[in-house]
Amino acid sequence: MVLIIGACWFWWHCIGINPLHELALIRRAQLTTGVLVDTYENEQEDNRGHVYFSDVGVYSYRLPDGREFKTSTRVPTRQLVEHQEVEYLPDNPEVSRIKGDGCKSITEFLWRKVGLGSLLLAMFISPGIYLVKKAFSENMKNKDI
Repeated sequence: MVLIIGACWFWWHCIGINPLHELALIRRAQLTTGVLVDTYENEQEDNRGHVYFSDVGVYSYRLPDGREFKTSTRVPTRQLVEHQEVEYLPDNPEVSRIKGDGCKSITEFLWRKVGLGSLLLAMFISPGIYLVKKAFSENMKNKDI
């Protein structure tokens, strides 16, 4: 069960934002300008011990009705810019992303998120399912004895 839960968590982490939100942003996003309001450095270490740095930028954007929201993006070090175009959903402006982040078309979404994502999920979840199935069948054999 731990392998199954771990595989699902890994798959969700790889997808990034909620896939339904990303699909909605592809189909009907509105554009506005975001202004960089905060930055911080993100540090990641790979399995060989190499440390990689990137910058995270938090952008504030204002809607035509005056409401203000924030979104963030991660870019290679020293590549943040002061102004960025922000895509947001008009009916739910908290769902947003920097233009260019994520998938740009429904075809790309289907290929990357659905196709490759499902393949990765199946690949990582199969050992857990196998172990649960094996344990269940051994449990049933022990009850028959």
